[in-house]
Amino acid sequence: MYNSIVQAECVRLKELEHLFIDLEYVKAQHKGFNVYRSRSFNQKNKKYLQMDEIKEALSQVDMNKLKYIYLLGKNAMTHPEFNHILRLCLTYCSITIFSDGDCINDKKARFLKRVEDEGSNEIIFKIFINHFDEKTNDETSGRGSFRKALHAITSLNKYGFNPILVVKADKDNIPDLKEGFIELGKKFRFETEDINFSFIPNTVRETEENDIQKTISSSDCDFDCMHSRILSKSGVYNCPMLLNDYRGHCGSALKDFSEKCYLETEKCLVCKEFGKRIYTNSWE
Repeated sequence: MYNSIVQAECVRLKELEHLFIDLEYVKAQHKGFNVYRSRSFNQKNKKYLQMDEIKEALSQVDMNKLKYIYLLGKNAMTHPEFNHILRLCLTYCSITIFSDGDCINDKKARFLKRVEDEGSNEIIFKIFINHFDEKTNDETSGRGSFRKALHAITSLNKYGFNPILVVKADKDNIPDLKEGFIELGKKFRFETEDINFSFIPNTVRETEENDIQKTISSSDCDFDCMHSRILSKSGVYNCPMLLNDYRGHCGSALKDFSEKCYLETEKCLVCKEFGKRIYTNSWE
């Protein structure tokens, strides 16, 4: 018998083609922190990535190679400067907005269509919705989440957008979910095709020690971390799944970050088993 050190597999960034920007920053608070403190506008505004920080980051990226910019954040569209940030990013490339449907209504969809028509790049929406049945969806996503997402989808479709449904699912459930969403779309005149579905891994399963090394080689896969980086208030991360995880932190700014990524987390194992990109647009 002999002892050996098992090292997690390493992959490299091939080309920075997809830039994620996490607009909302929520700092973890100490348990004894007084949540009833006075909160002025400036204090509230500090939890967002600022416009100047985004401008500086974009100046450090090779825009000739960048294909998409992705705007993230649970309440990203409530950012005080969201419209300005959106217009700025659209001058570089097409934008993908991730949302659970919050803040997207008929009026907002009409305004966003007007913004898109101002230039040549497009706005793509990815709406999180986990099931075509309202009760089943709300059990996992929270009460009212189904109607909120559905209202956003119908509003966007009304003004010519073609939203993509981001669905957490196990591989065995994908055919049934797809069929159910197709039937649901017909009721609201939303014609769904394969491009309208983005199925992502459901949950992170419990793994045994060294499980990550037992899976298929990364050379057979195409990961988000091979093509993208995520910019946040707390630094640069390898992929959206590792946001605010110290194991995914690869630098403080886009001008100087590590191009290496070690597949050492349980989420990396799920990504390897999935075998392809999860969050980036891969239809080009």
